[in-house]
Amino acid sequence: MKVSKIAAAGLTAAMLVSVPVYAEETTGTAYSVNADENNTVETDETLQIALASEPSTLWQGATGKTENEASIIEGAMWDTLLAQDKETGELLPNLATEWEWVDETHCRFTLRDDVTMSDGTPLVADDVVYTISLFAERSANTDYGRYFDAETTEAEDEHTVTIGFTTKAPDLLTMLSWTPMGIVSEEEVEALGGPEQAEKNPAMGCGKYIFKEWQSGQSVILERNENYWNPDWTGYFKEIRFTFTNDGSSRAMAVEAGDIDVAFGLPINQAATYVENPSLKTYLYNFGQVTHLFFNMGDDSRPTKDAKVREAIDLALDYDSVAMVGTAGYAEPSLGYFDSSSQYYNETYTSEERAVDLERAKELLAEAGYENGLELETIALQNEVNVYTAIQGSLAQAGISLTINTVDTAQYVQEAFAGGYDIIMVGEYTAARFPTLFTFFQKEPIEAGTVIGGDKYTTDELDAAIQDAIQEEDTETAKEKLGAIEQTFKEETLVVNLYPQMESIITGSDIKGVSTRERNYIDVTTLYK
Repeated sequence: MKVSKIAAAGLTAAMLVSVPVYAEETTGTAYSVNADENNTVETDETLQIALASEPSTLWQGATGKTENEASIIEGAMWDTLLAQDKETGELLPNLATEWEWVDETHCRFTLRDDVTMSDGTPLVADDVVYTISLFAERSANTDYGRYFDAETTEAEDEHTVTIGFTTKAPDLLTMLSWTPMGIVSEEEVEALGGPEQAEKNPAMGCGKYIFKEWQSGQSVILERNENYWNPDWTGYFKEIRFTFTNDGSSRAMAVEAGDIDVAFGLPINQAATYVENPSLKTYLYNFGQVTHLFFNMGDDSRPTKDAKVREAIDLALDYDSVAMVGTAGYAEPSLGYFDSSSQYYNETYTSEERAVDLERAKELLAEAGYENGLELETIALQNEVNVYTAIQGSLAQAGISLTINTVDTAQYVQEAFAGGYDIIMVGEYTAARFPTLFTFFQKEPIEAGTVIGGDKYTTDELDAAIQDAIQEEDTETAKEKLGAIEQTFKEETLVVNLYPQMESIITGSDIKGVSTRERNYIDVTTLYK
């Protein structure tokens, strides 16, 4: 299956000034993920995958780290209690065959009795208790550690375990299907020398592939688990070799030359240049995360604290042009805070409400005391500059001058934590009602200074409404409550939604079975020729 591109006249101009976008269908040849049949053949071949950077760990759950490349590799090695349907988002049995909520913060799981760990021992409930306790201790500041209550997590018998959570959130179970939530045994970890040694030599777990070798600075190699418990899965490749190349075009050229089978994570505009190349398959896809524009309201000296300024920015933005640049023409502007694929999606805006109104924008600026113009600043990573340039061009038409301060990752994180900007683009993954949902408007992380970007602002009423929506047990009622929160965002112009964030994968023309896991991660275990 292939995805059509939406082309725009005057794309170059759209990146510099606000211009109307006239869309038409073209013959783009981007492929769709999660579209191929499952593999049924085993071979002795090696799969070569190029990632952008080398991870610092191969066991995030025990280190408190969160790294994209580590998640991709770990996704092949670990197996989780639950799985998730890639189309519907429904939770499916995996290592656990059944589960039920005992109360609001405790869930009981029944484990399979035919799973073998890498050391040959059977999977038992004590392994789950050990894994959860380790995550709670060593990843207390991450999404896969902070919500576990180790003290009330216990094995009831060899194949029954109750997991305790620190908060009520019905969608918390979705996180148990995520890559870092892989179950390991204490015996395996101790045999490797403990968690510190195991994160560099993770020959443990019960996943589809087993760790073989990590040559620092060069590659990580995994080998097929010949004793994997699930007969419905067949691994085509005997080994998977990951290499690391920062430059996206170099990764793509390596695929074109036949040296690499798969290149992951090129900037979307760069990846789009390969869609017409017949020797490659280019996959461009969104993954449930919308890019938002936030207004710094935490500092009294910031002009964006004024609601009239925020509304003027909203009215000046050419959302079509910004989305055209941000998605390389493969998606339209987002009309809600959630991705349109989410069960919690509310169409908060109409397309008509996204139209540019420069006259009203200028009136609002004058009312706010900026009739002679307004100067704003933002911080940007290098791969965001083209989108910020489109925003800059839109705002200039209303008399708003935007300075784009391009920084490296370390400085970006520092400034984003500290609020060193007037406006900032940040995405939020909203596949479910995680306890971190709307984290940019939750009181606790804002006061703790742990929010990267955002408004640096909330109210007691807004915070309470967010917690209520997260904890709501009925899905439809939760959707209504989330919609009410989005109306508050809209009425006060606290945040505006730009476009669905996209990811890219480039493969050789003979590669099939391209599929994804949570967030934007490629599932390397499904690939075949």
